[in-house]
Amino acid sequence: MKGFVGTYGPALATGALLALSFPKWGLYPLAWIALVPLLCRAHRLTGRACYGHFVLAGWFFYSLQCYWLTTNVYWAGGWALVGQQILCLIMAQYWGAFGLLWHFVRKRSPKLGGVLGITLLWAAMEQLQGTLFTGFGWGAIAYSQGPNLRILQWAVIGGATLVSAIVVLVNALIMQGIVHRKRLRCAVAAAAVVLATHAVGYSLLGEADYTSRPFKVGLFQSNFPLEMKRDSEYTIEMVRNAAQKSRSLVEHERTVNEAPVDLMLWPEALIMADIQTPAIHEAVTAFTRDTNTSLFTGSARDAYDPEAKQRRAFNSSYLIDADGQIGEHYDKIHLAPFGEYVPLSSLMPFVKQVVPSIGAMESGVESKVFDVKNRRLGPLICFEVLFSPMAERLRSQGADFLVVITNLAWFGASNAIEQEIDIARVRAIETRLPLVHCANTGISGVFDPWGRLTLLNGSVDSNGRYYGIRKDLRPAETIGARLVGAAKLAAPAQRPFGWAPAAFPWFTVAAAAAITATSVLLGLNKNSSANAKEQSP
Repeated sequence: MKGFVGTYGPALATGALLALSFPKWGLYPLAWIALVPLLCRAHRLTGRACYGHFVLAGWFFYSLQCYWLTTNVYWAGGWALVGQQILCLIMAQYWGAFGLLWHFVRKRSPKLGGVLGITLLWAAMEQLQGTLFTGFGWGAIAYSQGPNLRILQWAVIGGATLVSAIVVLVNALIMQGIVHRKRLRCAVAAAAVVLATHAVGYSLLGEADYTSRPFKVGLFQSNFPLEMKRDSEYTIEMVRNAAQKSRSLVEHERTVNEAPVDLMLWPEALIMADIQTPAIHEAVTAFTRDTNTSLFTGSARDAYDPEAKQRRAFNSSYLIDADGQIGEHYDKIHLAPFGEYVPLSSLMPFVKQVVPSIGAMESGVESKVFDVKNRRLGPLICFEVLFSPMAERLRSQGADFLVVITNLAWFGASNAIEQEIDIARVRAIETRLPLVHCANTGISGVFDPWGRLTLLNGSVDSNGRYYGIRKDLRPAETIGARLVGAAKLAAPAQRPFGWAPAAFPWFTVAAAAAITATSVLLGLNKNSSANAKEQSP
């Protein structure tokens, strides 16, 4: 046992410490030291062993951080556990590739494999992890820093990748001090990085502007269980219930607060049939006409493809204007693998037979921006909040606020809900756009462009009257609650370098490629020199 702990303990410690820095545990300062045990241990390993230890650490981290995927066992049986472990092992391969590459670089040039090399290689690894094969960047270190708004402001300069790089830099400095016995020098350097980055982050914080483009959004957190959503008996009733509670909120805001609600939001998968279904169409258009309030909602969409001669299903969102006209729709582009489609299904048709809960959705083809009064709405649906290029594209198309409608009811009260809200927070900071997060089961609220969250905290009683509840709620306390409320929406803010959040992640990939190429050349030069010496008389 002592041998196992001595050999693999550092890898497991790194996986555990990093997982604990994410919600639900939320011990975010641990991320600043989490990699140290593994980096110190790997410094003495061979290339193969280095790869193995990083794979072990990555697997353990994702098994803990993404335990929310195992909750799908209720819907998919034991296959959910198998799928979660397959995903964890795939994600761990990126960690293993980092470990192997770092060993390769360090053996050829200790300077290239030093603190800066570790930082750039890790940042590049995270960027590729979130991009290749549709991408899954859920475990990026930046998303562990949700409560740390000062450090998160660096996302406006270099995206989530830069925030991760700063945290990894501190880890690498601490490791350097331990391994090379330069403890005081490296400790001072690490402390200086922490203080300087937090000071700069504080200077990047600004005050939200609620006056230049006044706009109020209403949100309905439905908390309808999946059993209801999958039962056609409740399809119409859920829409009518949402309309009734939304109507109560709008009337309350107009009569009590003397302010209209400009846009009402319902979450993803609240409307489980096509919105053009007569009873659903009547309920949503009557609500918007009677209250003179636009509505943005998730909805299933069923369309006939004349070329393929078959019907196609989409996960969509619609804007219904205040006159009751159903306008354009947005079809979700980035579908959730194994939730809405089966990757490589033509090669693995058997998976659909053994996992009955898998959807069969079609992917949309273009992002869209919707005009609502004096504002422009950029929609993202659930899993799409994970992809910063999608949010960046919406901003470039003219969106001045983002809307994320989501349904995480599949995952109960697991850590998925709190982790997604921190991912959404980073998207708001990167784009410097206010972001509205409307969830089925929680957490719902409005972010300002600096990532500060105004939490949804109102309700409607059994008599249909709106009433406010506690103002000091914590986000976790809203999970699994049926809530409705309204909040002001801030104006968009300026970014120091508009191009930088999208460019910096790819800069790290280019830098990692340059480091690798230089290491290869150094290795070739060493081999050439060694051969020349052997051949000399």
